[in-house]
Formats: sequence, structure tokens, C-alpha cells
Amino acid sequence: MPRTTGAVPHVDAQCGQRTEFALAWCLLAWYALEEPMGSEAERSGLLRLRFWGVRGSYPTPGPATMRIGGNSVCMEVRGGKHCLVFDAGTGLIGLGRQLVEERQRGTVHLFLSHYHHDHIEGLRFFLPVHDRKWRTVVYGPSLPGARVDRVLSRSMAPPFFPVALEELPGQLELRAVSSGSTVRFDSPIGLQVRARISQAHPKLGVALYRIEAEGRAIVYATDIESARGGFNDVVEFARGADVLVHDAQYTEDEYRDALRSRVGWGHSTVAMACAAARAAAVKQLVLYHHDPSHDDRLMRALERDARKQFRASSVAFEGLELAVD
Repeated sequence: MPRTTGAVPHVDAQCGQRTEFALAWCLLAWYALEEPMGSEAERSGLLRLRFWGVRGSYPTPGPATMRIGGNSVCMEVRGGKHCLVFDAGTGLIGLGRQLVEERQRGTVHLFLSHYHHDHIEGLRFFLPVHDRKWRTVVYGPSLPGARVDRVLSRSMAPPFFPVALEELPGQLELRAVSSGSTVRFDSPIGLQVRARISQAHPKLGVALYRIEAEGRAIVYATDIESARGGFNDVVEFARGADVLVHDAQYTEDEYRDALRSRVGWGHSTVAMACAAARAAAVKQLVLYHHDPSHDDRLMRALERDARKQFRASSVAFEGLELAVD
């Protein structure tokens, strides 16, 4: 089995024994990569984030989604020498290809919000987990009846996939994250990731992450819902952040549709995301986890609508890069 550790209040991101497993099999992302985020880009901001996948539910490649992109959710944050990744949708596949092109070896820290398929489906095709020279540390939330090692192992077990998690040749470590956990990195900028388990997603809950360095913060809050415009714990966790990445899957009409209401499905509308951003007094809002039925034209309209409610709003798209100085 990949090395697994239990939930602890504070985690040293540099520690941990390295383990290796055997096999090689991969699939490359369906879309063409844009200019990679290299060392020069890393120096241009204290924290720099890039979106590799922005869709919820399932990937939607095609001409109607070329501008926004069709890969499922994956966000990268670079803080100095460290590469942090949030969720493992199909966008993770393209990131993996870039990483192995950039360097021969390295460490990736992957934080999962929860275990729905659109948030883990890219891991099995992530090139670093197929390379003995790469170390991938996966942090998964401790949710009722869902442990990171068991969930990921089951997702790749026969007959669902020809390669078992235990057979991957890369150095893979699985770590449980509990609410209140902090992962600290060996970094001159004081880089750390704080976790909070929220009940803003029905049934099992969801992990929110706050990436911090030298007083700056990015908050990752996907798959959350509140008709009030933000669960109290989400708003408090995001308070004062430089960037809030917030679920905004539905339009108001979709959410309240009389024939097919999305109420209780665990996702927000644009208005809910804007309300949460106002309540938390964040500097910038990025709308995320787009519905697969929303084409580029509709996404542009939703962005215009969002800016009327919260001026510093933007729609996440594949290749979007933001620097937090």
C-alpha cells in the first residue's frame, strides 16, 4: 500500500519516508497546453495560482467550451519552490505533463476537497505518480466513512481500472487531513495550508483550504451551498483573503427550477458566491466549478452579472494565472 498517515493537528510537509511502487501507464490531457508556469513566473508573485481544470460534474471538451475549457477541477499554487495542487480532476493530467517536462524530479503536494469522481479522476493519469523520481503527497479530508487511502485504492481497483494504486511506481504518500489541520512548508515566506471541514456540502461535508504566506491568503472553497449566501464557517474561513475561489455552478433559474430544482445538491449560484465574497470582505472573487452545460457565451454573461454584484469578480478558465504579491 502507499504510505498512509493519520490525521494530525500539524503536519510537516517535508517529512515522511519515501516509498516506491511498480508499473507505467498514462494518458495525456485532451487539450493543448499553454505557456507553462516556469521559474520566472514563480518569482513574479509571492503566491501564484493557475487553473488547469474548471468544470464540475464531468469534463466537457468541444468547440462551445474552448475559451473557458472543459477539464474538471484542478488548481495549482506555486509558493517559492513548492508546488501545491487543489483537487485532481482531469485538469491534473495536463499539469502532470508540464511538471515532468520542467524537471526530472520533484515533489507535488495534492489537496483533495472531497472524493466525488470529478475531483479524483485525473490522479490515475498524473505522470508524476508513474515516475520513480517524483514524490506525490496526497492530503485527503477525514469524512464520515471515507478515508483517503481506502477511497483512492477502491477507485483504481479491478474491474474499474487496470492498474492498482499499490502498483504505481511513483513515490506516493497519503495523509489524512482533519478540520483545523495545518500543513507547514519549509519556506522563507512562511508558506502553510490550513484546512477546515465544512458541512456546506450535503451528506459527508467538504474540505476548505486556506493557503497563506507572509500575511497573504488564497481560499479554495468548492462544492459548497448556502441559500443565505455563504455558510458562516465558509465566510469566517475566507475573511480578508486576497483571492476567494468559490463554487458557482448554477444560474438562479437552474437552482430554483420548479421541475428540476438543484436546491440541496451542494453547489452555489453566482449570486451566492458574490454574497459570500462581500460578507468575507475578500479582495478578489474567482467563480469556479462551472456546470458542464454552460458554454463560453453563457459564462461571459455570468461574469458580467457577477461584476454587478461584486466588482472584483472573474470566471476561472483554463490557463488563467493570478499573482498575489
